[in-house]
Amino acid sequence: MNGTYVSKNGTTMGTIARMTAADLLKLYRRRALMAWSVALFVGGQIAFYGLGALQHAADPAHHAPAGGPRGLANAMMLVSYLGGVAAVMIGTAAGGGDTAAGVFRDLASTGRSRIALFAVRVPAALVVTGLFAVLAFIVTATGAVVFAGAGSAPSAAVLAQCGLAVAVTIGVTTVLAVGLSSVLSSRSITIGLLLCWNLALGRVLEHATGLGSLREVLSIAAGDRLVPVSVGGAYVVPMPVTTAALVLLVWAALAVVAGAWQTTRRDA
Repeated sequence: MNGTYVSKNGTTMGTIARMTAADLLKLYRRRALMAWSVALFVGGQIAFYGLGALQHAADPAHHAPAGGPRGLANAMMLVSYLGGVAAVMIGTAAGGGDTAAGVFRDLASTGRSRIALFAVRVPAALVVTGLFAVLAFIVTATGAVVFAGAGSAPSAAVLAQCGLAVAVTIGVTTVLAVGLSSVLSSRSITIGLLLCWNLALGRVLEHATGLGSLREVLSIAAGDRLVPVSVGGAYVVPMPVTTAALVLLVWAALAVVAGAWQTTRRDA
């Protein structure tokens, strides 16, 4: 009809774009959330390399260079933990913010597709966490090279693999947070559950050798598999990269399906 695509429920692509932009603006206006996200994603990396460089400069005999493969491994662990916390906070703000604020009824009463109301939350949250993850990894990669000892700077290929691992794991964590917060309609419960999973229970199960190959279905184990062995060391749960990618894709897909389903049936 004038080149604009209209879905079966009457929602145009232009409307979807505007709704996504509106959700982005909602997240941006949460100044405390943005400040804490910068501190967790970027501030943690700056503090790590800064402290490591000072220790090495003061006592190089007892403190290794802050960068290099060893420093990169520690920085990757830090961005996974702290960045994961920020991703959970951002994802839950995107997924459960409207319900917590009591405005979901108003949004649903406009006649817009409930699927669209949920769907726009995912890219909005991913854009925000993606931006912070990129900034954090720029600091991570720069520190690993600048503060490496002589001849020990990681290669461009290793850095690229690490960057991909950060992008995928942070992205999946964000999608899980959006979906679960939409299902539970509670940011606080979702944050507690996901932090418990990412920082405690998931790690315990990953090291539970008695579970055998069942550990391959853990999102934590799949995310760790994406980190190069030269950086992360031997894998706790060995598996092909394709298997790890499939596991993460399934976790993200389940979160999206569950979140969309609950949004369509929620009382307005």
